Amino acid sequence: MAKKKFKFGLKINLDSPVAIFFTGICILCFILDYFILKGKLTASLASSPTNAMGALPFEIKNPLSYLRLFFYAFGFESPAALITNLIFIMLLGPAIEERYGSVVIGIMMGVSVIFSGVLNSCFCSTSLKGCSSIIFMLIFLNSFMSITKKKIPLSFIFVIILYIIKEFLEKSFQLTAVEQSQTVEKSFEIIRILICIAGGLCGSLLAFLTSPKARAEKKYNKAANEIDSQSPRFSNKTYSKKNNDSDDDDDTTVVGTLKF
Repeated sequence: MAKKKFKFGLKINLDSPVAIFFTGICILCFILDYFILKGKLTASLASSPTNAMGALPFEIKNPLSYLRLFFYAFGFESPAALITNLIFIMLLGPAIEERYGSVVIGIMMGVSVIFSGVLNSCFCSTSLKGCSSIIFMLIFLNSFMSITKKKIPLSFIFVIILYIIKEFLEKSFQLTAVEQSQTVEKSFEIIRILICIAGGLCGSLLAFLTSPKARAEKKYNKAANEIDSQSPRFSNKTYSKKNNDSDDDDDTTVVGTLKF
């Protein structure tokens, strides 16, 4: 008796290219910096510029200052911070990217990161690290669908509050004992969180310039046309249309057909 072979028709789908690519780059940079460069990458490139009183002041003639405005999003100080931020990226990113498109979501991420980096170089003496501004942007975009219907989801409010508390506690524990005794440094932590929120809002404002509903309607109409083209009803209409066209050129009259 022949044995039946069971085949599982499961395929890996690249549902969110931008989110997956960003996650892969963050993981590679962290492995390279943590195990090989011993923190040199984060200290030199993957940290945002600061004001003139900081360790990495923004210099107009220094090309590294411009690179730091973007590449600080790939810098993480601990494995826990890396995993926590990437979980948010992978949970929120695919749905937002499917709604607005890969190109638009990539532009939004870049605007959020650069805007937060510029604000930090103007007001803070400590550098930003990580993709907190991108996560705030994804949270805002995820809530816009309900806010546009004149409803503010309670879950959105809880997520914002909990993530802000998480950021504040995480940054507070990373400070040294000397820094914790200075109230100025604690105020900078609050300012940095507000900067990340401002960057997320700035990036999410680009969502109003896109039309996901029109794109979804176009996609729906395309799928509906494909279904109609495969249906017998559509094929009969096409067949009758061809017959009508041929009747115009031919004098032969077709009475009907019989099917058994």
